[in-house]
Amino acid sequence: MDYTMNFIITQKWTDPRLNYTGMSNAEILELDTRIMNCIWVPDLYFANEKKASFHEVTVPNKMMHLHRNGTVVYRARLTMTSACPMTLEKFPLDTQVCSVVIKSFVYTPDNVVFRWEKGNAITYNQEMEMAQFEIGNIQNKDCTGEFEENNFTCIQADIYLNRKFEFFLLHVFIPSTLIVVISWVSFWLPIDAVPARIALGSTTVLTMITQRQSTAISLPPVSYIKAIDVWTVSCLVFVFAALLEYALVSIYSRREVKRIMIKLAPSKETKGSFIKSKSITWSNGTSDGVPVDVRTSEPKSKLKAKRIDVISRVAFPSCFFTFITLYWVFYSQK
Repeated sequence: MDYTMNFIITQKWTDPRLNYTGMSNAEILELDTRIMNCIWVPDLYFANEKKASFHEVTVPNKMMHLHRNGTVVYRARLTMTSACPMTLEKFPLDTQVCSVVIKSFVYTPDNVVFRWEKGNAITYNQEMEMAQFEIGNIQNKDCTGEFEENNFTCIQADIYLNRKFEFFLLHVFIPSTLIVVISWVSFWLPIDAVPARIALGSTTVLTMITQRQSTAISLPPVSYIKAIDVWTVSCLVFVFAALLEYALVSIYSRREVKRIMIKLAPSKETKGSFIKSKSITWSNGTSDGVPVDVRTSEPKSKLKAKRIDVISRVAFPSCFFTFITLYWVFYSQK
Protein backbone atom coordinates (compact mmCIF):
# COMPACT_ATOMS: atom_id res chain seq x y z
CA MET A 1 0.00 0.00 0.00
CA ASP A 2 1.11 3.55 -0.69
CA TYR A 3 0.18 6.89 0.79
CA THR A 4 0.93 10.42 -0.40
CA MET A 5 1.32 13.46 1.80
CA ASN A 6 2.24 17.09 1.46
CA PHE A 7 4.41 18.38 4.32
CA ILE A 8 7.01 20.87 5.43
CA ILE A 9 10.18 19.53 7.03
CA THR A 10 12.23 21.77 9.29
CA GLN A 11 15.85 21.03 10.20
CA LYS A 12 17.91 22.84 12.76
CA TRP A 13 21.62 22.48 13.43
CA THR A 14 24.62 24.53 14.54
CA ASP A 15 27.63 25.04 12.29
CA PRO A 16 30.43 26.97 14.11
CA ARG A 17 31.94 27.96 10.75
CA LEU A 18 28.90 30.18 10.12
CA ASN A 19 29.21 32.17 13.36
CA TYR A 20 29.18 35.84 12.35
CA THR A 21 29.34 37.40 15.81
CA GLY A 22 31.06 40.79 15.52
CA MET A 23 30.50 40.95 11.76
CA SER A 24 26.88 42.11 11.76
CA ASN A 25 24.32 43.44 14.18
CA ALA A 26 21.54 41.37 12.64
CA GLU A 27 20.24 38.55 14.85
CA ILE A 28 19.05 36.50 11.86
CA LEU A 29 20.14 36.47 8.25
CA GLU A 30 17.48 35.38 5.78
CA LEU A 31 19.39 33.66 3.02
CA ASP A 32 18.42 33.58 -0.64
CA THR A 33 18.00 30.28 -2.49
CA ARG A 34 21.19 31.04 -4.45
CA ILE A 35 23.20 31.16 -1.23
CA MET A 36 21.55 28.03 0.20
CA ASN A 37 23.43 25.89 -2.31
CA CYS A 38 26.72 27.08 -0.80
CA ILE A 39 25.88 25.99 2.75
CA TRP A 40 26.21 22.47 4.09
CA VAL A 41 22.95 20.69 4.89
CA PRO A 42 22.42 17.25 6.49
CA ASP A 43 22.23 14.34 4.04
CA LEU A 44 18.89 12.99 5.18
CA TYR A 45 16.71 10.79 3.01
CA PHE A 46 13.37 9.01 3.48
CA ALA A 47 14.00 5.28 3.66
CA ASN A 48 10.48 4.19 2.67
CA GLU A 49 9.96 6.86 0.01
CA LYS A 50 8.88 5.83 -3.48
CA LYS A 51 8.50 9.20 -5.14
CA ALA A 52 9.04 12.74 -3.91
CA SER A 53 9.42 16.25 -5.24
CA PHE A 54 10.06 19.79 -4.03
CA HIS A 55 7.51 22.53 -4.67
CA GLU A 56 8.82 25.28 -6.93
CA VAL A 57 5.72 27.34 -7.76
CA THR A 58 6.12 30.26 -7.99
CA VAL A 59 9.58 30.09 -6.43
CA PRO A 60 11.39 27.18 -4.74
CA ASN A 61 9.55 26.59 -1.45
CA LYS A 62 12.67 26.63 0.68
CA MET A 63 13.73 28.81 3.56
CA MET A 64 17.02 29.16 5.42
CA HIS A 65 17.68 31.40 8.40
CA LEU A 66 21.17 31.85 9.84
CA HIS A 67 21.50 32.91 13.48
CA ARG A 68 24.45 34.84 14.84
CA ASN A 69 25.92 31.86 16.73
CA GLY A 70 25.93 29.70 13.58
CA THR A 71 22.56 28.00 14.13
CA VAL A 72 20.85 27.23 10.85
CA VAL A 73 17.08 26.72 10.42
CA TYR A 74 16.29 25.11 7.08
CA ARG A 75 12.75 24.48 5.90
CA ALA A 76 11.47 22.88 2.69
CA ARG A 77 8.06 21.86 1.33
CA LEU A 78 7.71 18.43 -0.27
CA THR A 79 5.16 16.01 -1.67
CA MET A 80 6.08 12.38 -1.05
CA THR A 81 4.61 8.98 -1.83
CA SER A 82 5.77 6.32 0.63
CA ALA A 83 5.22 2.63 1.23
CA CYS A 84 2.89 1.64 4.04
CA PRO A 85 2.57 -2.11 4.68
CA MET A 86 -0.96 -2.75 5.93
CA THR A 87 -2.46 -5.69 7.78
CA LEU A 88 -6.12 -6.18 6.90
CA GLU A 89 -7.17 -8.98 9.26
CA LYS A 90 -9.61 -6.60 11.00
CA PHE A 91 -10.76 -4.75 7.90
CA PRO A 92 -12.89 -2.57 8.01
CA LEU A 93 -12.47 -2.19 11.79
CA ASP A 94 -8.70 -1.87 11.51
CA THR A 95 -6.11 0.71 12.51
CA GLN A 96 -3.09 1.09 10.26
CA VAL A 97 0.33 2.47 11.15
CA CYS A 98 2.15 4.32 8.38
CA SER A 99 5.70 5.35 9.12
CA VAL A 100 8.04 8.06 7.87
CA VAL A 101 11.63 6.86 8.27
CA ILE A 102 14.37 9.52 8.07
CA LYS A 103 17.99 8.43 7.88
CA SER A 104 21.43 9.74 7.09
CA PHE A 105 22.73 8.45 3.78
CA VAL A 106 26.50 9.02 4.18
CA TYR A 107 27.47 10.27 7.61
CA THR A 108 27.79 7.95 10.58
CA PRO A 109 26.69 9.00 14.09
CA ASP A 110 30.25 10.19 14.68
CA ASN A 111 29.44 13.17 12.46
CA VAL A 112 25.64 13.46 12.22
CA VAL A 113 22.94 12.51 14.70
CA PHE A 114 19.24 13.13 14.07
CA ARG A 115 16.96 13.92 17.02
CA TRP A 116 13.36 14.99 17.24
CA GLU A 117 12.80 18.42 18.73
CA LYS A 118 11.42 18.30 22.24
CA GLY A 119 7.78 19.14 22.60
CA ASN A 120 5.51 19.10 19.56
CA ALA A 121 7.98 17.86 16.99
CA ILE A 122 5.15 16.90 14.61
CA THR A 123 2.05 18.99 14.02
CA TYR A 124 -0.73 18.59 11.47
CA ASN A 125 -3.92 20.28 10.39
CA GLN A 126 -6.59 19.17 12.85
CA GLU A 127 -9.35 19.99 10.34
CA MET A 128 -7.89 17.77 7.63
CA GLU A 129 -10.41 15.30 6.16
CA MET A 130 -9.59 11.97 4.52
CA ALA A 131 -12.04 9.73 2.69
CA GLN A 132 -11.27 6.46 4.49
CA PHE A 133 -9.14 7.30 7.53
CA GLU A 134 -8.78 9.72 10.39
CA ILE A 135 -5.54 10.39 12.23
CA GLY A 136 -5.66 8.88 15.68
CA ASN A 137 -2.17 9.65 16.93
CA ILE A 138 1.36 10.45 15.77
CA GLN A 139 4.35 9.11 17.68
CA ASN A 140 8.05 9.66 17.05
CA LYS A 141 11.03 7.61 18.09
CA ASP A 142 14.68 6.88 17.42
CA CYS A 143 15.14 3.93 15.05
CA THR A 144 18.92 3.83 14.81
CA GLY A 145 20.07 0.28 14.14
CA GLU A 146 16.57 -1.13 13.47
CA PHE A 147 16.79 -1.35 9.69
CA GLU A 148 20.44 -2.00 8.86
CA GLU A 149 23.49 -3.58 10.40
CA ASN A 150 25.36 -0.29 10.29
CA ASN A 151 24.33 2.35 12.78
CA PHE A 152 23.49 5.30 10.58
CA THR A 153 21.37 7.76 12.50
CA CYS A 154 17.66 7.20 12.06
CA ILE A 155 14.45 8.75 13.35
CA GLN A 156 10.90 7.60 12.66
CA ALA A 157 7.38 9.03 12.85
CA ASP A 158 4.46 6.57 13.18
CA ILE A 159 1.08 7.84 11.97
CA TYR A 160 -1.87 5.87 13.38
CA LEU A 161 -4.78 5.85 10.95
CA ASN A 162 -8.21 4.72 12.16
CA ARG A 163 -10.42 3.53 9.32
CA LYS A 164 -13.86 5.09 9.01
CA PHE A 165 -16.26 2.15 8.89
CA GLU A 166 -19.51 4.12 8.48
CA PHE A 167 -19.48 3.42 4.73
CA PHE A 168 -19.24 -0.33 5.32
CA LEU A 169 -21.85 -0.12 8.06
CA LEU A 170 -24.36 1.37 5.63
CA HIS A 171 -23.42 -0.67 2.54
CA VAL A 172 -22.42 -4.06 3.97
CA PHE A 173 -23.35 -4.71 7.60
CA ILE A 174 -26.89 -3.31 7.72
CA PRO A 175 -28.02 -4.68 4.30
CA SER A 176 -26.64 -8.15 5.01
CA THR A 177 -28.31 -8.14 8.44
CA LEU A 178 -31.64 -7.27 6.84
CA ILE A 179 -31.21 -10.06 4.29
CA VAL A 180 -30.66 -12.58 7.08
CA VAL A 181 -33.73 -11.29 8.94
CA ILE A 182 -35.84 -11.53 5.77
CA SER A 183 -34.83 -15.18 5.37
CA TRP A 184 -36.51 -15.88 8.74
CA VAL A 185 -39.92 -14.88 7.33
CA SER A 186 -40.19 -18.37 5.82
CA PHE A 187 -40.52 -19.82 9.34
CA TRP A 188 -43.92 -18.11 9.66
CA LEU A 189 -45.20 -19.17 6.24
CA PRO A 190 -47.40 -22.30 6.00
CA ILE A 191 -45.60 -25.53 5.29
CA ASP A 192 -47.72 -26.03 2.20
CA ALA A 193 -46.62 -22.66 0.72
CA VAL A 194 -43.85 -24.32 -1.27
CA PRO A 195 -43.36 -21.67 -4.00
CA ALA A 196 -43.23 -18.82 -1.50
CA ARG A 197 -40.73 -20.47 0.84
CA ILE A 198 -38.48 -21.76 -1.95
CA ALA A 199 -38.49 -18.37 -3.70
CA LEU A 200 -37.73 -16.51 -0.46
CA GLY A 201 -34.88 -18.85 0.50
CA SER A 202 -33.21 -18.92 -2.92
CA THR A 203 -33.54 -15.14 -3.37
CA THR A 204 -31.84 -14.35 -0.06
CA VAL A 205 -29.02 -16.79 -0.82
CA LEU A 206 -28.41 -15.30 -4.26
CA THR A 207 -28.57 -11.77 -2.86
CA MET A 208 -25.92 -12.55 -0.24
CA ILE A 209 -23.66 -14.13 -2.86
CA THR A 210 -23.98 -11.05 -5.07
CA GLN A 211 -23.25 -8.68 -2.20
CA ARG A 212 -20.20 -10.67 -1.14
CA GLN A 213 -18.79 -10.63 -4.66
CA SER A 214 -19.36 -6.89 -5.08
CA THR A 215 -17.61 -6.24 -1.76
CA ALA A 216 -14.65 -8.48 -2.61
CA ILE A 217 -14.02 -6.69 -5.91
CA SER A 218 -13.24 -3.39 -4.15
CA LEU A 219 -10.75 -4.96 -1.71
CA PRO A 220 -7.08 -5.78 -2.30
CA PRO A 221 -6.44 -9.50 -2.78
CA VAL A 222 -4.73 -10.96 0.28
CA SER A 223 -4.02 -14.53 1.29
CA TYR A 224 -5.60 -14.33 4.75
CA ILE A 225 -9.15 -13.97 6.06
CA LYS A 226 -10.43 -10.47 6.76
CA ALA A 227 -13.10 -9.45 9.25
CA ILE A 228 -15.49 -8.52 6.46
CA ASP A 229 -15.01 -12.02 4.97
CA VAL A 230 -16.06 -13.57 8.27
CA TRP A 231 -19.17 -11.38 8.32
CA THR A 232 -20.33 -11.98 4.74
CA VAL A 233 -19.65 -15.73 4.83
CA SER A 234 -21.46 -16.09 8.16
CA CYS A 235 -24.51 -14.22 6.82
CA LEU A 236 -24.46 -16.46 3.76
CA VAL A 237 -24.37 -19.53 6.00
CA PHE A 238 -27.37 -18.25 7.99
CA VAL A 239 -29.55 -17.64 4.92
CA PHE A 240 -28.49 -20.95 3.40
CA ALA A 241 -29.34 -22.71 6.67
CA ALA A 242 -32.81 -21.14 6.54
CA LEU A 243 -33.26 -22.64 3.08
CA LEU A 244 -32.09 -26.05 4.29
CA GLU A 245 -34.48 -25.78 7.22
CA TYR A 246 -37.41 -25.76 4.83
CA ALA A 247 -36.01 -28.79 3.03
CA LEU A 248 -36.02 -30.63 6.36
CA VAL A 249 -39.53 -29.40 7.17
CA SER A 250 -40.77 -30.52 3.76
CA ILE A 251 -39.33 -34.01 4.24
CA TYR A 252 -41.09 -34.44 7.61
CA SER A 253 -44.40 -33.02 6.37
CA ARG A 254 -44.60 -35.47 3.45
CA ARG A 255 -43.30 -38.60 5.16
CA GLU A 256 -46.58 -39.67 6.85
CA VAL A 257 -48.67 -38.99 3.77
CA LYS A 258 -46.42 -41.13 1.61
CA ARG A 259 -46.51 -43.98 4.13
CA ILE A 260 -50.33 -44.08 4.26
CA MET A 261 -50.67 -43.73 0.49
CA ILE A 262 -48.44 -46.76 0.06
CA LYS A 263 -50.72 -48.74 2.40
CA LEU A 264 -53.77 -47.67 0.40
CA ALA A 265 -52.19 -48.41 -2.97
CA PRO A 266 -54.12 -51.75 -3.48
CA SER A 267 -57.50 -50.01 -3.07
CA LYS A 268 -56.99 -47.48 -5.89
CA GLU A 269 -59.72 -49.15 -8.00
CA THR A 270 -62.31 -48.70 -5.29
CA LYS A 271 -64.66 -45.78 -5.65
CA GLY A 272 -64.85 -42.85 -3.31
CA SER A 273 -61.20 -42.82 -2.27
CA PHE A 274 -60.16 -39.30 -1.43
CA ILE A 275 -57.72 -37.33 0.73
CA LYS A 276 -58.34 -34.01 2.39
CA SER A 277 -55.53 -31.77 3.49
CA LYS A 278 -56.35 -30.75 7.04
CA SER A 279 -57.87 -33.90 8.50
CA ILE A 280 -57.04 -36.81 6.25
CA THR A 281 -60.04 -39.04 5.41
CA TRP A 282 -59.81 -42.27 3.57
CA SER A 283 -63.11 -43.99 2.53
CA ASN A 284 -62.60 -47.38 0.97
CA GLY A 285 -65.16 -49.92 -0.19
CA THR A 286 -64.79 -53.33 1.41
CA SER A 287 -65.47 -56.75 -0.06
CA ASP A 288 -68.96 -56.83 1.44
CA GLY A 289 -69.79 -53.44 0.01
CA VAL A 290 -69.82 -51.64 3.42
CA PRO A 291 -67.78 -48.42 3.29
CA VAL A 292 -65.20 -47.87 6.02
CA ASP A 293 -64.20 -44.30 7.09
CA VAL A 294 -60.79 -43.82 8.59
CA ARG A 295 -60.36 -40.32 10.01
CA THR A 296 -57.08 -39.26 11.52
CA SER A 297 -55.80 -36.02 12.93
CA GLU A 298 -52.70 -34.42 11.43
CA PRO A 299 -49.89 -36.96 11.03
CA LYS A 300 -47.17 -36.97 13.65
CA SER A 301 -44.51 -36.17 11.05
CA LYS A 302 -46.33 -33.01 10.04
CA LEU A 303 -46.54 -31.99 13.69
CA LYS A 304 -42.77 -32.49 13.91
CA ALA A 305 -42.32 -30.31 10.84
CA LYS A 306 -44.35 -27.52 12.43
CA ARG A 307 -42.37 -27.92 15.63
CA ILE A 308 -39.14 -27.44 13.66
CA ASP A 309 -40.51 -24.15 12.31
CA VAL A 310 -41.43 -23.01 15.82
CA ILE A 311 -37.98 -23.88 17.15
CA SER A 312 -36.31 -22.14 14.21
CA ARG A 313 -38.18 -18.91 14.97
CA VAL A 314 -36.23 -18.73 18.24
CA ALA A 315 -33.01 -20.60 17.42
CA PHE A 316 -32.02 -18.69 14.28
CA PRO A 317 -32.36 -15.15 15.73
CA SER A 318 -30.65 -16.22 18.97
CA CYS A 319 -27.68 -17.72 17.13
CA PHE A 320 -27.38 -14.77 14.77
CA PHE A 321 -27.48 -12.08 17.45
CA THR A 322 -25.00 -14.08 19.54
CA PHE A 323 -22.71 -14.14 16.51
CA ILE A 324 -23.11 -10.35 16.07
CA THR A 325 -22.17 -9.75 19.71
CA LEU A 326 -19.09 -11.97 19.57
CA TYR A 327 -18.06 -10.49 16.22
CA TRP A 328 -18.09 -6.89 17.36
CA VAL A 329 -16.49 -7.66 20.72
CA PHE A 330 -13.63 -9.56 19.07
CA TYR A 331 -12.89 -7.24 16.15
CA SER A 332 -13.40 -4.00 18.08
CA GLN A 333 -10.43 -4.79 20.31
CA LYS A 334 -7.41 -2.67 19.46
